[in-house]
Amino acid sequence: QMCIRDRFNTEQEPFDDPVVRQAIAQAIDKEDIINIMLEGKAIVADTLLAPAVFGHSEDIEGIEYDLEAAKKLLEENGYSDGFSAEITVQDRTAADIATYIQEQLRELNIELEIYQIDPGAYTDYVGSGNHDMFIGGWGTVTLDADYGLYPLFHSSSIGNSGNRSRYANDEVDALLEDARTEIEEGQRLELYEEAQEIILEEAPIIPIYHPSLLTGMNLSLI
Repeated sequence: QMCIRDRFNTEQEPFDDPVVRQAIAQAIDKEDIINIMLEGKAIVADTLLAPAVFGHSEDIEGIEYDLEAAKKLLEENGYSDGFSAEITVQDRTAADIATYIQEQLRELNIELEIYQIDPGAYTDYVGSGNHDMFIGGWGTVTLDADYGLYPLFHSSSIGNSGNRSRYANDEVDALLEDARTEIEEGQRLELYEEAQEIILEEAPIIPIYHPSLLTGMNLSLI
């Protein structure tokens, strides 16, 4: 259950300000990315976990696309003049998505430079803490929220362990730790829902889409 995401380095200015991250999240039309670049072969990722993963909740609201609201948010918080930044990618699909984001962010006076790096060096680069933004995926292979959230958002995982957004929130840490030791499924779901609501509000990453799993069948063999 893969999720493709635009991720920020939350220790790097101006992405250490949640307002900037929220505005950029509002400026990205996920439906456009899926329909134009992926020929509709994906589903919008409104939340952090795919529907098949334990811990996914339909009750969680993500940040909706609203370019005018994004402009207003930056203007009201002193970013009307914009800024420049770099977005790192490692393959053609990510580069295409980055090009779309680059065009959208020009509307916010944000100049984005795309840096395509060899896959072999990509992990170390985005784990180093020197990047601004990057596009990457994460597969929750266990189909459990612990693997989909703890490595990416717990402060102990900052760096190459998975939390390359370098995101740290004490409340989120406590919720993820409690969920790891909680036995009752209903309570685990509540803990994961609360953690995801905080993370999505602070927007260290922007979930974009879950790829559709496509399979082919040779009917001549049946």
